[in-house]
Amino acid sequence: MHKEAILENENRRKIYSLIEHHQGIHLRELQRLLDMPLTTLEYHLSYMTRKKLVYGEKEDQFRRYYTKPLDPEDKKVLSVLRQKKMREIVLTIISLEQPKYQNLADNLKLPHSTLSFYLKYLVEKGILEREKIGYETIYSVKGEERVAKVLIAYKASLFDKLIDKALNTWLESYSGKEELQ
Repeated sequence: MHKEAILENENRRKIYSLIEHHQGIHLRELQRLLDMPLTTLEYHLSYMTRKKLVYGEKEDQFRRYYTKPLDPEDKKVLSVLRQKKMREIVLTIISLEQPKYQNLADNLKLPHSTLSFYLKYLVEKGILEREKIGYETIYSVKGEERVAKVLIAYKASLFDKLIDKALNTWLESYSGKEELQ
């Protein structure tokens, strides 16, 4: 069966369109945005997955959907950036360029326990790097180019004004690094 024939069904067309614009979206977010019964959504997703029109992958407690296979590293970055607080932390670190823990706490206005939890998670996932200098802990984005590439590619699906600011900061610092070489 061809893609056009599969997407003749209105529900499948809506589901596919939403996944196409929000690569890496998870099941419950799809359900909320489409306001569709979960069983109906799961039925159509299962059908489209069998026909290889969409790809579903289990990650942690979420099942994420894509319309095309993505690089495993891009998937890892995208799944983290889909979470608002995680995205804010990563974007703040890019904007501030290697901030100390206290700078992050001041900028993000998160309880220290919450910020510590998120930072630990991001370090474990390989998104951030942590460096101890004396009593200070400095954070940086690991693989900044990949993160920036994913942000640029999926910017429209992330709905975040912080992305523009962070990307501008990254592009300015990145072009400055190229000039030095």
